[in-house]
Amino acid sequence: MVSTNSYAEFVLGLYVAQFNDCAIQYPALAKEFKRDLSRLRSAVESHGLKFVLEVMPAWRRHFDQCLASQRLTPSHLTHFGSGLKGGSVPRFLRGLVLRVFDLSGSLRPDPDVQAIRCIRQLLGVVRRLRIDCGPKARSDAVREFVRTDLMVKPPTLDWDGDDDFEPEELDKISFTDLVVDSADSKQGTFLVDESSPLAYQHALCIQQVADYLTSCLGQFDPHEVRLRHGPGAVSDQRFGAHKYEFRNWPDRLDRIFPMADFACANYANWQDSVLYKVSEAETRKEYPAKLCAVPKTLSTPRLIAAEPTSLQWCQQGIRDFLYSRVSRSFIGMFIDFGRQHANGELALEASHTGSHCTIDLSSASDRISCWHVERLFRRSPSLLDACRATRSVFIEQDICRITPRFVKLRKYSTMGNATTFPVQSIFFLSIVLGSVLYARKLRVCDKTIRAFGQREVRVFGDDLIVPEDCAGVTVDALTAFGLKVNTHKTFLTGKFRESCGVDAYGGHNVTTVGILSAPNQAKPGSIVSCVDVHNNLCDKGWFETAAYVRKIVERLGVFKIPAVTHGSGAFGWWPNFISEDPCLETRVNRDLQVREIRCHHQRVVTRVRPSEGTAALLQFFTEAAKIVKRADSSLYYHVQRAKSSLKLGWVSAA
Repeated sequence: MVSTNSYAEFVLGLYVAQFNDCAIQYPALAKEFKRDLSRLRSAVESHGLKFVLEVMPAWRRHFDQCLASQRLTPSHLTHFGSGLKGGSVPRFLRGLVLRVFDLSGSLRPDPDVQAIRCIRQLLGVVRRLRIDCGPKARSDAVREFVRTDLMVKPPTLDWDGDDDFEPEELDKISFTDLVVDSADSKQGTFLVDESSPLAYQHALCIQQVADYLTSCLGQFDPHEVRLRHGPGAVSDQRFGAHKYEFRNWPDRLDRIFPMADFACANYANWQDSVLYKVSEAETRKEYPAKLCAVPKTLSTPRLIAAEPTSLQWCQQGIRDFLYSRVSRSFIGMFIDFGRQHANGELALEASHTGSHCTIDLSSASDRISCWHVERLFRRSPSLLDACRATRSVFIEQDICRITPRFVKLRKYSTMGNATTFPVQSIFFLSIVLGSVLYARKLRVCDKTIRAFGQREVRVFGDDLIVPEDCAGVTVDALTAFGLKVNTHKTFLTGKFRESCGVDAYGGHNVTTVGILSAPNQAKPGSIVSCVDVHNNLCDKGWFETAAYVRKIVERLGVFKIPAVTHGSGAFGWWPNFISEDPCLETRVNRDLQVREIRCHHQRVVTRVRPSEGTAALLQFFTEAAKIVKRADSSLYYHVQRAKSSLKLGWVSAA
């Protein structure tokens, strides 16, 4: 399935199964669902896949906001018009919508939660289908990336210099620098966004919280952290090159992470390293990060950056430092990098009690500038120096022809920098805690901050959960700092909440199941994804839809996938009570005394090459026990990307 027609055929068949599932749950609406399916076919014929991939998810976001505001309003989207003049209930999915809202658009006193699940599932089942967008969409995304970067506030300090930040320079900067005297306020207002004025004391409170959080992190000593390589690609080496063979080490990196200490295993084999053998100019050369576009939606790709090898190596050390210090300090009560479902649990509870609001930000990492970071870590010069030393100053792109190939970044970092996620989490936590303390007129101290505990404030990247009485103040602060609040995914009123992949209404989980890829015989990974989707659909009770996905995979005729017990953890089909279990060849393994079946099972295919020289020793000290592949082998590294595949063989039937 690679053509647009094949995708459309798959999607329409999927919706036939979806409406069959809905008809089982609501038999009285069976005729209404047939009309909805007819409308859907007509819309796809007129507008193509854009209707199901963009228009329907857009109305789903509108529907979520209407749940929050308790009022259904016209969306003005194609094929979602009302049959009545001035009405707001659309003809499409009218039967289900009327179980949630009445004809006047008011939320019913007892809205049908299952109808809400069905509406959201129908509207969003293929919203994340991985279809590569065209060159124009990628070019537009790059231009927006550059435009956003030009809008962020430039730093106060010299981020291009070779000297350390001086303590007296850091003492002179503060988040209150955004505030000036105003005729309308004795305390002043932020300059960034005049539509959301904030008091000087508010900015001061945020700065005090940031200073306090930074003091809890402690000083950064590069010799106390463990450097390592990340799993992603790098900008200065092709995939298959040995990452531990460093070929360059910029001067600004060497100032914090000395090359002799961090680029080779020990001083004894320094002269045998690649860095010692290349020219001084090549050693000190600084490579830019490389901008890459990966599939996200039909109209917009996701932009990430591949960092240079030496910078990525040191970024991972800072990342581990921040992760460790956050988990071992009281900051772990608000940020848990290993448990994002804690945010989901609080969002589910808040949808019932209304005690908290969920806030989401658009392009959060692209709007955090060096100006923000230098004030966030002003009380920890060592950490700030390390962040500056490992940050890519330039980024290279070859996606958009009318955009310059090399762009000097104003933002602190892009997605791809290992420090981006923890730094932005701590920055957002400073804003949230400072806003809560300011709104409640509390003093910034250890006692008041710890009193919030785990059930008051939660932060995971750009997913924020704040108390209901402080939500407005927090949104004002985020906007004033130049950040963009995503109004489609931010919920301040009503009973709908969304955070970290959990959608909740009135204490009920209304999270939907999405299909990421259509079955493709040439891409075994798509088959694995379809099996996972099938099982998730079974878990949610969408058995007709699950049976359809399974039928499409089995129609390919080349994969023998076994039926397994629900929740067993083994690769295979869970029972959907519709499809017949496949008839597979069996045998008894006399050596293991177990029954086995001949079927396809999942495996990861990689090709490795033994490491040699000083790079192998550095890899050994870094990866320790993980590097021994066979009892008689030495160190190795990947020379091709890991690929998920399906292999036919004998596996245990237990």
